[in-house]
Amino acid sequence: MSILELASKRHSPRAFNGTGLTWNDLADGFEAARLSSSSYNNQPWRFVVALRGETGFEALLETAVDANRKWMKDAGAIVGVMASNVLEKTGETDHAALLGVGMAVAAMELSFTEKGLASMQVGGFDRGAFKSLLQLPSHLVPVSLLAVGRLPEGHVTSEKTRKNLRDIAFRVGDNII
Repeated sequence: MSILELASKRHSPRAFNGTGLTWNDLADGFEAARLSSSSYNNQPWRFVVALRGETGFEALLETAVDANRKWMKDAGAIVGVMASNVLEKTGETDHAALLGVGMAVAAMELSFTEKGLASMQVGGFDRGAFKSLLQLPSHLVPVSLLAVGRLPEGHVTSEKTRKNLRDIAFRVGDNII
């Protein structure tokens, strides 16, 4: 499947069928993330994985806001996404860390889509509770939670609504809106 076909097929469901996933179900996604590009090859992404049925699943789920918790409870796994904001080679601030993490998560989600899995990334979670739960060092910044799973039987994917290409890609000298 081409990258455009995968991107077109990928969507963010708020429904999963409640079946568990294994590390092997997710492994190709993490490999795709590992191979993503990053500034200075810093690879600022960090992921914590909680499979359905594990104690960590409920712990990560509890950091989600109520509205997200309602549907995330049926995911097969929850992935906590973090960014390291320090360039390992120099000790300076990695100003492009979030870009690198975003690229890694995008690669991961496309890989999941290729395997027939669905995923939904959310920013609605308690970052303080997340940091406390994982006892994160100060250079690791919580970015999102990613729910991954299988869609329920009969799930209908709505058509994507996206901005027109002319509203997002410009030439130098154009009026950028």
